[in-house]
Amino acid sequence: MAKNILVSVIIPTLERPDVVSSLVKDLLKQSYKDFEVLIIDQSYQENKKVKELAVGQADKIRYYRINTEGTCPAKNFGIKEARGGILLFLDDDVEIKEKDFLKYHVANYLDPKIGGVGGRVIDRNLKLNKEQSGPVCRVSKTGRVFPNADSNIKQEINAPRGGNVSYKKEIAVEIGGFDERFIGNAMREETDFSLRVFEKGYKIIFEPQAKLIHLALERGGTRKKGRIDWYFDFFYNETLFFLKHFPKIYLPILFFRKLRAIIACMIWYGHFKLKALATPWRAFLAGWHAHKKDINNWL
Repeated sequence: MAKNILVSVIIPTLERPDVVSSLVKDLLKQSYKDFEVLIIDQSYQENKKVKELAVGQADKIRYYRINTEGTCPAKNFGIKEARGGILLFLDDDVEIKEKDFLKYHVANYLDPKIGGVGGRVIDRNLKLNKEQSGPVCRVSKTGRVFPNADSNIKQEINAPRGGNVSYKKEIAVEIGGFDERFIGNAMREETDFSLRVFEKGYKIIFEPQAKLIHLALERGGTRKKGRIDWYFDFFYNETLFFLKHFPKIYLPILFFRKLRAIIACMIWYGHFKLKALATPWRAFLAGWHAHKKDINNWL
């Protein structure tokens, strides 16, 4: 792959106008100049700040508003519109202070065996920081996901963090894009995507030099639902992801891992209300039925 290939930076966003505008400014300071930024806005009002930045820079910044809500539809829209050979997916609540951030992503693609690159993610949220231990960006054979992306060691992985990951566009098209059956908080949509890349025989590299800061904002994004509705999406998405990639014999292990979340949904947040008591089981069943539809190509 050519050294100066165009990178399409795809940023889905929902109700976070200020932080997205700041992120675009961070990208414009990058030492690697062959890139374009695609803002896929699902907010209720257009982001005037980003539109102003795009004035006179149509070759660098493109702003889209789409009516369909959801992380996966937004990413698939970005894939279709992207002109670059490398697609870089960023969360809308991140900061990039490293001027060589893009350069480190691109450098890995000089190896034709590399299909994807996951960058380092430093979480400001203390709760998320607890996940930054153990194996780096990996999924075990029983479906346990290790989201740790704060290592400083370059290595092969199979499950990069979705808010700082790039892929060759041809591979994204080959596997059919992101699975739009993942809903709401879209938990595990990025892990599902990376495993499909990995299962095609492509290597995915963890590149610690491609570092950013995850702000984990509590407003906007996929966090607008009530807690019980959020849990429905959570259990549904986890079930769909598990059934797509792992033997059903391991399902008891999945339920055991989610036991604490089940109790939190029904008792801690749900206060024994009927909706809360039913939510985990309704969601597991919905995830099972969604998997039976077996739809994988969304491009």
